[in-house]
Amino acid sequence: MVDRQSDIRRLLAAFRCEVPDCVPILEYWVTSQGVYEYVLGRPVQSEVIDAAEGESAGTPEDDVEFARRIGMDAVGANFAYRPNNLFRDATDGTRHYIGGEIKTLDDLKHLDEPPDLKSQLVRLEQYLEAAEGTGVGVYPCMTSFFDSTALAMGMEHFLLSCYTQRELIEQLMDIILEVQLEAMEAVCQYDEIAFVFINDDVAYQSGLMINPDMFDELFMPRMRQLMAPIYDAGKLCTFHSDGDMCEFIPRLIDLGISAIQPVEPGANDIYQLKQQWQGQICLVGNIDTTLLAYGTHQQIEEDVRQHMEGLAEGGGYVLSSRSSIFDGIPPESYVWMVECAHKYGQY
Repeated sequence: MVDRQSDIRRLLAAFRCEVPDCVPILEYWVTSQGVYEYVLGRPVQSEVIDAAEGESAGTPEDDVEFARRIGMDAVGANFAYRPNNLFRDATDGTRHYIGGEIKTLDDLKHLDEPPDLKSQLVRLEQYLEAAEGTGVGVYPCMTSFFDSTALAMGMEHFLLSCYTQRELIEQLMDIILEVQLEAMEAVCQYDEIAFVFINDDVAYQSGLMINPDMFDELFMPRMRQLMAPIYDAGKLCTFHSDGDMCEFIPRLIDLGISAIQPVEPGANDIYQLKQQWQGQICLVGNIDTTLLAYGTHQQIEEDVRQHMEGLAEGGGYVLSSRSSIFDGIPPESYVWMVECAHKYGQY
């Protein structure tokens, strides 16, 4: 589909804020069956399920083939634990989060069991086997403790409880952290993994979800603990959070995190952030999915060109969407974005 060989070394160079041969592209989540099958040129056997539920698009072999067809350099194996979330099915068949079940300390007795780690590791090994010799890297996609706690409680109740039930917040975070730390220690035993990706929404469009001092008390020491196996293994770590990154990026740099995704347009001036943090953190994303869903090919090409011209210099930029590639984005528009990235992303 595109004339670019997948090469994990390209992506890792960008994460290190070095200059690769061209700007990499990376989508952490492709949840559109239409896009997935259009790129592969065939139907897939398994349903493409929203990555928020910890599922993967198709089989590991499908994911690697998808990456190779668009010249993407890595694919992810999900290690998700988001307990006690409540969902409701809409009339169109889609499933939506509506709240969390944990409201009191007593509710912790009824916390959902974590997924079977052995099964998750078997899945990771299948990805590593499928990617061997292809140039495509494999990374574990790990959920974390901050938004998993918020989602388990429901966002409004979580925010109120930060002030009224601090013990509940901390106990729930620590229980979730223990599960995720076991998974992190296990995946970091695999020399073949390319990097580690942590998925944890901590910000709104106006900044951090909670008071910065409280955030530092709750988040920073626990994140250092979660990242300790990554440090010990000598791996790079990248991070996802929606929202305004101005307050958060200095904390990411302090933690030793290499890249932040998706640098939401509307909440961030990615060009200003690039100037401010050049060489200290890689910026990933910022292509508006509304543009991909409704824009013309000319508008998409112009937006990609502007991103490449404004962000590629000096390395430290990876092109991707602002969230995920979801149903509603025409497959042709997504592939056009990829082709424009290859066209304008050469160094």
